[in-house]
Amino acid sequence: MKLKEVAKITVGQIMPRVSAENKNEEEIIGTVNVLAPKAISDGIIVKENLGELQICKKIDEEKFTKEGDVVVKLSTPYDATYVTKENEGLAVPSFCAIIRVKEDKLDAKYLSAFFNTEYVREILKSKVMGSIRPMVKVSDLRNLDIPYVSEEDMADIGQAYILSGKKKSILSDMIETETKIMENIVLKSIKKGMENE
Repeated sequence: MKLKEVAKITVGQIMPRVSAENKNEEEIIGTVNVLAPKAISDGIIVKENLGELQICKKIDEEKFTKEGDVVVKLSTPYDATYVTKENEGLAVPSFCAIIRVKEDKLDAKYLSAFFNTEYVREILKSKVMGSIRPMVKVSDLRNLDIPYVSEEDMADIGQAYILSGKKKSILSDMIETETKIMENIVLKSIKKGMENE
């Protein structure tokens, strides 16, 4: 089946059109959190990499994340993420596409896992070969073939993929913490050594 048969795919907001940068204070209508492409990594949303933008024009509601969405980067490495309840309401920029699965047609968590495979990345790379701007077109996403997988398998794979992403995030935090601990130990020994000279 084609992705367009089971999901609605839209491109994100062109941010310069709504940005209040170089505008007068009275033209600013608010601030939005932006799902910057760098915030999508290994199937999860890295909160520290979210952006913030003051806007002077209202952004269409369709351009904000909703629970159950799959957001895909349109440029390499074509990472995708499943949007959880806690990540609702983020403005999606035009460097990404929002995929909203039609009810009971496809498991969105499975779709996120599917998009993050090397298999799909190679397909998407082949679509942009020779392009000056290597960005995947939304029409290419709409025509992407989704192989048949039973509903039960889709649900199991999707859930396992989300759990795997959470594990990777925890492990990444542990590595970062361990690095800081070791650095502090080394710096304390250096400071102690300098004091004893």
